[in-house]
This record gives sequence, C-alpha cells and structure tokens, in this order.
Amino acid sequence: MDNLNLPPRIFAAGHEPVGERVNSYHKIKKTEAIIDALEPEELEFLRNSTFGKIIAIDENPPFSGAYGQYVVVRLLKVNKKYEVWFLFAGNPIRMSLREFAIVTGLNCAKLPEPTKKKKNPLKEKIYWNELFGSLKFCTLDIVIDMLKKKGS
Repeated sequence: MDNLNLPPRIFAAGHEPVGERVNSYHKIKKTEAIIDALEPEELEFLRNSTFGKIIAIDENPPFSGAYGQYVVVRLLKVNKKYEVWFLFAGNPIRMSLREFAIVTGLNCAKLPEPTKKKKNPLKEKIYWNELFGSLKFCTLDIVIDMLKKKGS
C-alpha cells in the first residue's frame, strides 16, 4: 500500500477531525423549526425556489450525514475542478460533480447566463424587510421566533 503514489491527504491519517468540526452548517432542527413556523403558502413558495432542495433534504434526506463526514475527512488534494478524490479502505476513489449531484440530489448544473438587469425589477415589497426590518445581524433563533410571532 505504501508504494501507491497518491496525492497528499487534506487531513493526515489518524488526525481526522471528529464531531462538530466536520459537520456542515446545516442543522436539521433549525430547518424543521423554520418549516414549522411558515404558513403553507410561504412553504410552497420556498419549495419552488432555489431553497427547495434544502427543504426536500430536510423532509426526505437522500444520503447519510455520516457518509458525507466520512468523505470530507478522507479527501485528497487534487487540482481537478469538477471532481474530488477520497480514500476508502485505503484505496483512492474519484467522485465527479455528476456523481455528487446524483448522491445528494442537488442541482449541480451550470448556472444560467445572467439576464440584462432592469432598472426596477421589484414590483412587490421585499420579504426580508417585511420580516426583519433594518436588522443588521439576525440569528436563526431570532428568525424562528419572528416567524412564529408572524403566524400568531
């Protein structure tokens, strides 16, 4: 096994981080609290928006977080733009962007070309301002409390 010419690992063998340091910022309990605080039409709006996949992941997780952590802590340093390599049972495994999309269910297609900006494309009030006013700092707990109060 030592004679394999593998790229260097992101984390040294035996020194992989554990617990919260590896987990993503997505906390399912926070997402659930936001979903519970939304009105049905607001939830439907989010399902049909860019955030729809986050809600779908929360409602029906397509892959194990433990699998995601396993891959992250065993990543190899590579320069290819659309693939990652990690070690599985000591062997290098390649995962392309396409495979990542299949496993996670996330849309990894190219972003559409930006359209020409209109002078004033907003005809409705911005929802952020309606919820948060001029708040410069807003935690998820504050958001959840505000959404619950709005529904009451």
